Amino acid sequence: MKCTKKQVLYLFSLVLIGGLILGPEKGSAQSISFESDEGWIFNVTGQLPVFLVASNHDGYSADGSDQFATRVMSGFNPGSINFNVVAPEYNGITVEGIFRINHHLQGPSIQNAGLFEGRVADIIVSGNFGTINMGKGFGVFNSSSIADAGSGMGVGRFAGPDAADATLGRIGSGYTYANFNPRLIYTTPSLGGFSLKVGLINPEKPGGPSQTVETATPRVEAQANYLIDLDYGTLDLWAGSMYQNVNVVSVDFDYAMSGWDVGARLDAAGFRITGAYSGTKGVGADGLIGINLNGSGLAEAEVDATQWYAEGMYTAGKLSVGISYGEGSQDAVSTVLGSSPEITNQLLMGFTRYKLTDNLTWIGELQNFESEAQANYQALVLGMQLNF
Repeated sequence: MKCTKKQVLYLFSLVLIGGLILGPEKGSAQSISFESDEGWIFNVTGQLPVFLVASNHDGYSADGSDQFATRVMSGFNPGSINFNVVAPEYNGITVEGIFRINHHLQGPSIQNAGLFEGRVADIIVSGNFGTINMGKGFGVFNSSSIADAGSGMGVGRFAGPDAADATLGRIGSGYTYANFNPRLIYTTPSLGGFSLKVGLINPEKPGGPSQTVETATPRVEAQANYLIDLDYGTLDLWAGSMYQNVNVVSVDFDYAMSGWDVGARLDAAGFRITGAYSGTKGVGADGLIGINLNGSGLAEAEVDATQWYAEGMYTAGKLSVGISYGEGSQDAVSTVLGSSPEITNQLLMGFTRYKLTDNLTWIGELQNFESEAQANYQALVLGMQLNF
């Protein structure tokens, strides 16, 4: 009997569900930490996610037929190792340094060229005054929205059958990516659950070198969070914004990339419910600041876009199950720099997590993705992540 591509996906789904329910429970938590006699602390942590992805991409082949693929690949978070050095406290001030090295599982034809990169190199100074971050690390705008349970430990949206590097998670189908850039960030101490984070971020330079595009000042990003302790759990509310000016010298044209966002996350009685919404100008449906997946980022100069998603997850013991839906969309616009089409990305995702040990988690996703920017696809994801 010949199986269709959809039947293969259903078969993988049954294997996934069975494995999650019947998986073994063993192992114990481990910690890699050293302390010197002088009080210096050295920590090593990391994660290694590996996924088997079976996907069917509508009309992807050159002859217009669908293309089915099975690949072993990275997830939204690539493999990483973190080195953290903490100096002894001095007059109420703690100073630490964090370094992160990442590795991606690459696609076909480049098996020996897996990308290594340094995403984080950060000095952190903290005390009663709050926290200062100086160096390279995660941005501020949309940073709370990115902490979604569905793709945060899994795969989410990916580019195509031969996707390489890390995947997109909900970038472009729920939020704008905060990215890893050199930056200076100040975070206030918690004031009755309220905290404010403000950052100066190295600006993105879309579409060209310094001779044609000028970005004279950093991008300003800010986010306020209010964490409310409830009798039955917690509620995290947030709102944020960002602004960056761009001058296209070659045509004497100025424009700004800007955005705002709001969101809420409720954790109570085993449930985690998240909703997030953002609006941007100069950042398209791809959700990447200063970068357009469909061509020159300059074509997005004055495009209006929105990102939103809603998600629910329930955890009972070692097992978590959830469902998530989100969209990223942009309006058509024309400027002296070019034209951007109307685009909507939609990602529906069911997901599972099961802790096989204290360090190893079994992960599964079922996806349906639809878009005008890339081929629609359906995918089943089965993988594991090692945390240490």
